[in-house]
Amino acid sequence: MARAVTPLISTDVDRLPDPCRGCLFWELGTPCPQPRTAPVLSGLTVEDRPREPVARKRAWVSARVEDSGPPGAIVEVDGQVAGFALFAPAGSFAARGSLVPSVDRDALLLATVWVRPVHREHGLGRLLIQAAIREAIRRDRSGVQLYADRRWRERACLLPVTWALHEGFEVRREHPRTPLLEIDARRTARWAASLEHAWDEVLAHVPRRRPVPVPRVAPNGRPVPDQVSPPPTDGNVEVSRRGNI
Repeated sequence: MARAVTPLISTDVDRLPDPCRGCLFWELGTPCPQPRTAPVLSGLTVEDRPREPVARKRAWVSARVEDSGPPGAIVEVDGQVAGFALFAPAGSFAARGSLVPSVDRDALLLATVWVRPVHREHGLGRLLIQAAIREAIRRDRSGVQLYADRRWRERACLLPVTWALHEGFEVRREHPRTPLLEIDARRTARWAASLEHAWDEVLAHVPRRRPVPVPRVAPNGRPVPDQVSPPPTDGNVEVSRRGNI
């Protein structure tokens, strides 16, 4: 099973699953396209439902790519999109009101992560989180933050609190329904660097294996003795093959 994580670009929008393909909940603040009456994040600036949501999503992704870089990543399994994540600076997404915890200005907001049910429990969500952490480090951001839902259910635009905590996030700011969670990207980078240094130290103390000479065998089956180079001469003494002077 070949897996690959690549940056999210506008041409990938058409490959996303439905209804995520046309969902603009995070990008423009439209209602989440699933069975619920209103957005959980109170205070979102809600636009009227666009006539062509997929085209609007493509345009949003393209603008983010040109502005500061791909706003997310996709994970492929055997060439097929198995999941995706949406992450960018908080200012790239729809405005949020004062009723929810605010994202730190120097953090990267991981808006959502989605993995096809058939590919869950195989670490793909963790690969997407790692992609967000690498992007935060590249942008010199302090960490990766996300809004989690304490009453999460399938096809929601937010992430479940239990899953985020299991993946290493910690509560940054409390909220009765949608707390703000965080992973410290700089601490993660220091830990990775320390681990790499420790691994290099281990390899430096592992004795290197020397190749064992393989005896040569003549066509008649008898071993062929190793040839010893004759000792150097001073130019006046001739050394014969038998070693006699």
